[in-house]
Amino acid sequence: MTKVLFILSAVVIIVAGFFAFQNGREFAEVRSRIHGVNQSILAEKKTEQKGLKEVADVKSATEKVQADIDVEAEKLKAQRNKLSQTDSEVATTEEALAAKEKKKAEQDLQLEKLPKGMNPENMVESIQKMKKEMLEYQGQAEIKKKEVAAEEEKVAGIQKRLDEVNHKIEERRKNFERNSLTSRVIAVNYDWGFVIIDAGKSTGLTQDTKLIVTRGAQTVGKVSVMSVENKNSMAAIVPDTVVNGQVIMPGDRVILENLVQN
Repeated sequence: MTKVLFILSAVVIIVAGFFAFQNGREFAEVRSRIHGVNQSILAEKKTEQKGLKEVADVKSATEKVQADIDVEAEKLKAQRNKLSQTDSEVATTEEALAAKEKKKAEQDLQLEKLPKGMNPENMVESIQKMKKEMLEYQGQAEIKKKEVAAEEEKVAGIQKRLDEVNHKIEERRKNFERNSLTSRVIAVNYDWGFVIIDAGKSTGLTQDTKLIVTRGAQTVGKVSVMSVENKNSMAAIVPDTVVNGQVIMPGDRVILENLVQN
């Protein structure tokens, strides 16, 4: 009887040791999975912090470009003022030329009334002088017109640079708004594996845009945009990206996986 009890005790000890060993392995696997999830969360936090920094950099660059625009606008204003002044000088010159031509016409009329055969040398000399002055005024008018054309060309160049700067600002603004995308899951179809999010064409989303689904500070999974409407978009749940034990639900936050670089 003692021998039988001894054998039963040995069997019980062996079975207990086997279950203890099995439980230890499962516990180690659970700890390993928890460690992996924590590492994934830390990586996503670093990615989000990097994205916030890049958004701040874009904002700083936008402010710098805006300052450049203000400078160019002041230059454009100065050039326009100078152009206006030049136009005024041209008008004054043309008025003076018209007055000289009028005076010449009056003198020509007086010469026609002189007796036949009369040759007043001083009057001829005066007329020649007036003709010379008229030519000088015409030359000055041509110079002023060339100056006006040159100023208009400068203004056109400044306007072109200003338009280019405005275009760059608009592109950076669009990229900034796209990188700042924060939308929500509003519906989930678990049977077909897709979600509906409250972000449409105005946010810059396109087909195949990759998005990260988060809940609080935790990453739940990833989705890929399939179609974009005016206000909403449909995205497919990317297989094998949903964290074990998690399910994408309405209300989860959606952010870009990759930021647009300027």
